[in-house]
Amino acid sequence: MLSEDEIQGLSREIAGVLSEDKDVEFLGSDKEVEEKISSVLAQNMQEEMKLNADSDKIMDQYAREIDRGDMDPHKMFSMIKRKLAKERGVIL
Repeated sequence: MLSEDEIQGLSREIAGVLSEDKDVEFLGSDKEVEEKISSVLAQNMQEEMKLNADSDKIMDQYAREIDRGDMDPHKMFSMIKRKLAKERGVIL
């Protein structure tokens, strides 16, 4: 997970690139745009952390099959996470 400082730095970078694009017009100040980008990034990270936690809970139900080698845990985790993301409308 990114720190708050890393999120703010990334937001500044994104806002900077967008502000240089002649096809993009900000409806607020550069600072407001940076804050909105930071907010969206932080929210997305929280949603992904929740997806990971929920995927882990579901994976626990298949512990025996995974331990026996009947299922690939990484493939299973990815599949569960993608399914939960789709159901919840989260873009990964």
